[in-house]
Amino acid sequence: MTTPAELIADLDAALLDAGEDAVLRRLTLGPGAIQIPFDCDVRASIRPLKPEELVGNIDQTWSRVVLSPTDINRAQFQLPIRKNDKIVQDGKVRNVEFPKHIRVQNTLVRVELVVGG
Repeated sequence: MTTPAELIADLDAALLDAGEDAVLRRLTLGPGAIQIPFDCDVRASIRPLKPEELVGNIDQTWSRVVLSPTDINRAQFQLPIRKNDKIVQDGKVRNVEFPKHIRVQNTLVRVELVVGG
């Protein structure tokens, strides 16, 4: 049986090999309602949604993003990732619309996001 640590290590290796650099961002309100970003550098797999996933107001500008908990934990980014957090890729800011946290044996092993914009 594969352990959560092995699943995370496999995902880390795959993202290192075939992923790309991105930033996970959360905006928090500071004094005077100023938005303060908290950024976390991550390796990510960012792929367009499949044609059958394009329903309602979801169009071809939306993507699926896969992240490992390794980078998130290293940066002490507060989990869970939630709607309206951001993914920044090549300077383009995209909004997290649908976050999904995958756990095995009560351990977070993968984060899948649907981002728009």
